[in-house]
Amino acid sequence: MPTFHFYPIDITYRIVSGKPVIYLYGRTKDGQRIAVADRFDPYFWAIPQKKSVKERLENLSGEKDGESYSVTSVEEKKKRLLGKEVEALKVTVSQPKDVPLVRELIREWDDIQSVHEADILFTRRYLIDKKIIPMTLVVVEGEEGREESRIPVIAATAIRPAEDEETMKGLGILAVDIETYYPKGKGIDMDNNPILMLAVHGETISRVITWKRFATKRRSIEFVQDEAALLHRFREIVLEEQPDIITGYFSDGFDLPYIKRRAEKLKVNLDIGADFSGISLKKGMDTESKITGIAHFDVIKFVRGGLRTSIATDSYSLNAVASKLLGETKHEVELDDLAEVWDKRPEKLEPYCDYNLQDALLTYQLAEKLLPNLTELVKLIGLPLQDCNRMSFSQLVESFLLRKEGEFDEIAPEKPTEHELAKRRKVRLQGAFVHEPTPGLYHDLAVYDFRSLYPSIIASHNISPDTVREADTLEEGAFVVREEKVAYSTAKKGFIAAVVEEVITRRMRVKDILKKKKDPFLEARAMMLKILANSFYGYLGFPSARWYSFACAASVTALGRRYITETIEKAEKAGFKVLYSDTDSIFLSLQGKSKAAAKKFVDDINEHLPGLMELEYEGFYPSGIFVSAKDNKGGAKKRYALLREDGSLVIKGFEAVRRNTSVIAKEVQEHVLKAILEKADDKKALNYLHGVIKGIREKKLAVEKMVIRTRLTKPISSYDAIGPHVAIAKQMKGKGIDIAPGAIIRYVVTTGGGRIRDRAKLPEATKQSEYDADYYINNQIIPAVEKIFEVFGHTKEELLGKGAQMRLLEF
Repeated sequence: MPTFHFYPIDITYRIVSGKPVIYLYGRTKDGQRIAVADRFDPYFWAIPQKKSVKERLENLSGEKDGESYSVTSVEEKKKRLLGKEVEALKVTVSQPKDVPLVRELIREWDDIQSVHEADILFTRRYLIDKKIIPMTLVVVEGEEGREESRIPVIAATAIRPAEDEETMKGLGILAVDIETYYPKGKGIDMDNNPILMLAVHGETISRVITWKRFATKRRSIEFVQDEAALLHRFREIVLEEQPDIITGYFSDGFDLPYIKRRAEKLKVNLDIGADFSGISLKKGMDTESKITGIAHFDVIKFVRGGLRTSIATDSYSLNAVASKLLGETKHEVELDDLAEVWDKRPEKLEPYCDYNLQDALLTYQLAEKLLPNLTELVKLIGLPLQDCNRMSFSQLVESFLLRKEGEFDEIAPEKPTEHELAKRRKVRLQGAFVHEPTPGLYHDLAVYDFRSLYPSIIASHNISPDTVREADTLEEGAFVVREEKVAYSTAKKGFIAAVVEEVITRRMRVKDILKKKKDPFLEARAMMLKILANSFYGYLGFPSARWYSFACAASVTALGRRYITETIEKAEKAGFKVLYSDTDSIFLSLQGKSKAAAKKFVDDINEHLPGLMELEYEGFYPSGIFVSAKDNKGGAKKRYALLREDGSLVIKGFEAVRRNTSVIAKEVQEHVLKAILEKADDKKALNYLHGVIKGIREKKLAVEKMVIRTRLTKPISSYDAIGPHVAIAKQMKGKGIDIAPGAIIRYVVTTGGGRIRDRAKLPEATKQSEYDADYYINNQIIPAVEKIFEVFGHTKEELLGKGAQMRLLEF
C-alpha cells in the first residue's frame, strides 16, 4: 500500500453514500497539494442510570422534524468524570446531524444521567481522536481514488501523526485587498457598489487589477474589461498561485464577503476551493469566511486576539499595526474622493492603485511575521489555523483541555444550561491584594514579580475541579485553603493542575534553550505557552466553561493574596520599605541597601515557595513616582512611572499609555515625567507646561497634536449614549468606510457651542485655527499632569499660570 507524508492545512467533511467522510487538505513533503479522505464515525458519550439502557440505545432510530437518525453502535467504556470513575456509553450514530437529534431525545430518558461531548464539531472530534495536528507531518497509507477534485484525493486505509512531529515550513501566502466604489455620504453597499480594484501580493506576484484604464508605466497594474473580468482574474491568480493561506486585514468581515457577493451578483463562478466550491460564509457574532483547502488568516483577528497582551498600540488599524511591527506605513490618499476620481478623473487613479497594492503588501508582511506565533498556537491547540485565530482565550483553553483529556481517560463535563449560567453569573470573585502606594517621588527601587503566579499556584497546590474537597476533610495530605473553606486532594494529580504544570514546564524548557540561542519559532512558542498558561485561571471562573469551578478560581486568588502579603511581611522584616504591590508584583525602596541585597531577597523567598512557584527580580530603577487616586483617598492603583538605568521610562496607567487622550496630552505628560524622574526638577517641568499651554492658546500647535483616539467597543447601532467617537464613526460609515467593533476612531474637538460630540471633526477636515484651545487645556493637558505636580504641592491654578497672581491678590 503506498505511503504518503503530508502536512494537513484544512479540514472539512462530506456525506458520501450516506456515510460521513473527512477530507484533509494539505501538501506532501515534496510540495504537492493533495487531499486525504478518511472515514470516521460521529459519536458522543452518555452516562447511564441503569445498565439496561444500552440495549434501548442500540435499537434507537427514527425521524424528527423531517430528519432521520439512527444509532449504529453502543460501547461500554470506563472513563473519568471530574476525577470519579464512571461507566460510560460511547454512542455512535450514522451521520453528524444525528448527534444533536439523538442527544436531545435521550436527555429526556429517566435512565440517562447525563450526555457529554455531543456539541463538539465533527471535524474537531476527528482531529482529537486521531491525534492529528494541522501543519504538522502526518503519515497516510492509501491509494488515489476517483473523485471530482482539483487535487489528487488519497483514500486512506490508515493515518497517524509522524513520530518526529515535523512542522510545515515555507507556507505559500497570498494577501488580498480590495477598494470599492462608494459615493460620499453613502454607506457600504455590496449589492450595488462594484469592486474597483483588487490587489494581490505573494512570493511570486504583486499586482493590482482594475477595470478603468489610464496612462501608467506601472507594470504592477493590470487592466481588465469590467468588474466581472476582475473577479475572473482573481480566480485565475488563486488557481495559478495555489496558496496554502489567503490573508487579509479584516478579510473575514469585508474583503472576502464583498468578493463573494459581487461574484454572485455578476454570476461569476468563483470556484477557487480544492473541491470546486467557492467562498463560504458563516454568520454569527462575527462573519467567518472559508475556502476549502486553503487556510484563511485574517490578520486583524490575531492582532486583537492572540497578540492583544503583547502589542502596545493605540490603534488596530492596518497603518498603526504595520508601523508598530514592520516600521512601514500605508500610502496616503484621499480615499473619500475615490468614487469621484473614478467617475470624472481616471487619469488620477494611479495613486489609488499604489495605495491598494501597499495594503496587500503590508498585510502579506504582517502575516509572514506573525505566522510563527500562530503556527505555535495551532500546534498547541491542535485545530486549523483559521479556528485558532478566531478563538477567545477561554475557547483556546477549552480546546486544549479537550485534546488533553484522552491522556487522562477524562470525559468533559456538560456545558451549563441557561439556568446554571444565570446562577454562575451572580457570584463574584474577590480580587487580588493591593498595597496602595503613598504618593511621592522615590529613589532606588527594586521591583519583583511572581512568575506566572496564578498558573503556578494551580500546578503547585493541585487546584482542579476534580480535586476539590470539603475543608474539614480527613483525607491525608489534603491542602486546605482556609480563606475559602475548601481543601484540595494531593493523592493524585488533578486533570487541570497536571495540564497547567505541563504547559509551565514546557515554557521553562523553551526559555532555557532560548538563553543559549535565538530562535524566532521558539520565541513564538514561549509566548503562546505563556498566553495559554495565564488563561487557565480566567477559564476556571468563566461562567460558560465546561470545567468551571468557582471554588478553584476563588482559591487561586486567595492564595495569590496570601503569598503576596507573606512576601511583603518578609520584605519589611529584611529592612526594605514596601512602596506598592498589586496582584503578583512588589515595589520596594532599598532604604540604603545594595542591589546585591535586593537580589538576595529573591533567593530567601524562593527557598520557601512550593512547587513551580518563583519570585523573580524584575529590575532596579533609580527613581519612580506614585500619584494619588482621583478622589485623593490614598494612592492610585496601577498608575506610576519608573526611570530605568538606561534613561528610558516605564509608564503604567497614565494618559501616555491610554487611549481617549490627545497626542499633545501624552507628549506633555511624558516630558513632565522624564524631567521629574531624571532631575527631580518640578520647576523646569512647570515652565515647560506653561510654554505648551501658551502655544495651544495661540493655535501654534499642529492639528495632528490634537487628535484623540477612542476605541469602538461594540457595533455603532448598540450605543445608547453617543460620544464624540461614535458620532465620528457614524460619519465615517456614511462615507462608506467599514467600521467594526475594535476600530480606533480619530477625531479633533473644535470651537463652537453645543455638546462635544457635535464639535468633533475628522482630523483631515480640521483647520489649525479650529481646534478648541480651552477644551484641550482644561480637559486634556491639565488632567494629564495635575496629579504629578500635586506630589510637589502645585495647585491647578499654578499649572494654568494663575497661582502667582492669586497669591498677590491675597496680600
